[in-house]
Amino acid sequence: MQCEDSKRVTIRLVYLLKRFMDEWNEKKLCRLHYPGFNPAHLPLFMSIGTSGISNNELAEKLNVTKQATSKIVKELEAINMVKSEKSQSDARSAMLFLTDEGVKYYQYLKAQITQLEEQYKKLVGAKNYEIAVDVMLKLIDFHEHQNCLQEK
Repeated sequence: MQCEDSKRVTIRLVYLLKRFMDEWNEKKLCRLHYPGFNPAHLPLFMSIGTSGISNNELAEKLNVTKQATSKIVKELEAINMVKSEKSQSDARSAMLFLTDEGVKYYQYLKAQITQLEEQYKKLVGAKNYEIAVDVMLKLIDFHEHQNCLQEK
């Protein structure tokens, strides 16, 4: 029974899923077409999306510092995936947009991610997959709330 129980330890499950996702990201997404693109770029790049976003909104959306966002944006600019422009409404703020090359890569990544999600849905059923996503969102909200309480 001890061995069976250890298979259900949450921290172990999160670790394994993260490790497998990182391997999938590395093989399927990041190195295939753009060697300068790495897994650390993925959440930020996908969050910029095709309509653009301000640097401040992006940092807030990903719950990271503006400095961390700026560092990755510079790396993405260096490989011609992202461009920044002064905001029309606030000269102190920069708006981030995907370049034409970035849009193409974004569409490729989105298709690969959708394909993986479809495989997950076939494996566990669409309803269970949606429940799993809802649970992950609740767990993230829990940790974000805990972080806010600790900062006060």
